[in-house]
Amino acid sequence: MTDYSLKTLMMEENPTVVFRGIAGSHAYGTNNAQSDVDIRGIFVVPSGEYVRLTPPPKQVSDERNDITYYSLLRFCELLLSANPTALEMLYLPKECVLKTSAIYELLRSRREIFVTQKAVDSHLGYSISQIRKARGCNKRVWNPMPEEPPAPTDYCFVVEDAKGRPVAVSKSGVDLRNCKVAELGKGAASDVFALFDYGVATGGVFRDGQLVVSPTEEVDGDRRIGIMIFNRQGFESAKRQHREYWEWKRNRNESRWIQQERGELDFDAKNMMHLMRMLISGENIVQHGEPIVRFTGEKLEMLLAIRRGEWSFEKILECAERIKARIEAGKNRLPKDVDEEKINELIAEAMKLTEVR
Repeated sequence: MTDYSLKTLMMEENPTVVFRGIAGSHAYGTNNAQSDVDIRGIFVVPSGEYVRLTPPPKQVSDERNDITYYSLLRFCELLLSANPTALEMLYLPKECVLKTSAIYELLRSRREIFVTQKAVDSHLGYSISQIRKARGCNKRVWNPMPEEPPAPTDYCFVVEDAKGRPVAVSKSGVDLRNCKVAELGKGAASDVFALFDYGVATGGVFRDGQLVVSPTEEVDGDRRIGIMIFNRQGFESAKRQHREYWEWKRNRNESRWIQQERGELDFDAKNMMHLMRMLISGENIVQHGEPIVRFTGEKLEMLLAIRRGEWSFEKILECAERIKARIEAGKNRLPKDVDEEKINELIAEAMKLTEVR
């Protein structure tokens, strides 16, 4: 079976790679000194490999998705779904095309068949929805998390049998390191346990973050002090949020967040720039029949000003709504979707080219 590892796909002379190009900010013209270089590519898979028990990959990426290669089949699927990134790959400036082939040039020569109302909507819908909700105090940048992961004991509550009112363990005076829990019996609610306090270290209710439930016959009934409720779902959610936060923190571009962390902005200026870029590109599809990849002149300066934080949220939203209105008014001049017969013909021609390579 062919090696489709990222290392192999990045090799200059790899014959399975039919396209390689520079995408992202370096293609748009919005890059700065801190910008990563995004690479996008297309590789072909021999038809015989699709009948194996282990199918070939549709997509191969690095951890941060700075480098992504699509199989030819996957790339055509993305074009059919009006994916903006796939469409941009057919409109890259010449200086951003690092490797080409007859297959890529065939797709590029027929690219206008993918310029549809659906392509406009894929630019418009995502962008406008994200801009409208880009502001808010729930963003990670304003809600830093401690390095220490959440503890399960923070999600436990004690209920004294007589009173029946849940109290957080931290406020109850109970030390779970000196306790054991046991099942309450058949039919009892899950994550609700009988609680026994031994007054001395027992190994604890939790060991290595896992709840230890003792058999009923092994606990001293005279030491029962009530019941313990473990909010297991809340604990698992907190662990997931903590993990995602620190993955984001480790992988983020620090320069991108300075203004927000200083309190100068209450939105992600770089993300807003790219959302506005998609809107402008969508309007260009309506007006001129193709997306904009490389920005220049006034449009580029506007995007860079947004990235520098020179535009308020209100100004961005007002501009976005105006562009949306113009797009909605003009998009009906385009076909609603890709002509299925034309795309089938294109895929058939492309597959023939893969066979003669």
